[in-house]
Parts: sequence; structure tokens; C-alpha cells
Amino acid sequence: MSEIQNELPIPNREDIEKMAFKLAQIHLSAMIPVQFPDFIDNIYNRVYPKYFIYAVLSAGIKYINNDRSTEPIYAKNSLGLIKNEKDSSSPFILWACMFLITYTADVHDGKINSFSQGNFISHTF
Repeated sequence: MSEIQNELPIPNREDIEKMAFKLAQIHLSAMIPVQFPDFIDNIYNRVYPKYFIYAVLSAGIKYINNDRSTEPIYAKNSLGLIKNEKDSSSPFILWACMFLITYTADVHDGKINSFSQGNFISHTF
């Protein structure tokens, strides 16, 4: 995918809630600042920046959809939008990066690749 897509599908409210609670169980450090009702509503209503929503979905879509082919699409779009972001002081950028790291760590197979080989991020983005 060479271009950033302007609009990617956002799951329904029930699926976002399921994903959020699963992320909180598995990736607590990325979910520490979450207030669940607001978090779910802000993703569903697209209140958060697109790059942040896409980063969350890259890390959590697998918990509501068995098709993991959309994960890299969300991750690449999120990263592209972050790179184009003019306000680099937004705390959502850091938080989005935490979700992108979570996504990257989940798809990384430690038996095949290692950090020292430099393959950790390059396979993802």
C-alpha cells in the first residue's frame, strides 16, 4: 500500500468495547490512560485523531475479527498519518505509537527475527 487511505472502516460500538476490554487484559501499559466509556465513544464517533484510531485498531482488531489481514493496513495508515501530522506535540501521537509498538510486537516472531538483525520494525512498515 503506497497511499494513505482517508477512511478505513471502524467497527461497531459493541466490537470496539470487546476490543478495548481485551486490550486492557493483554496490553495494560497501552491502556492505562483509558476511561472506557469515553474511549469507546471517541473511537466509534471518530473524535480521536484518525492516526490514533487506526493505531488502536491495528493492535486490537484481531480480538474482534479473525481476519488479521487488516492489521497492517491500519498500522501503515496510522504511521503515514503520524508522519504527516503538523502538531507533533499531541499526546495522542505518543499513545498511538504505543499501540503501533504493541501491534509490531504481536506480529513479530522472536524465533525467526531478532532486534539485533534490524527486522523488528522493517517487516511491519
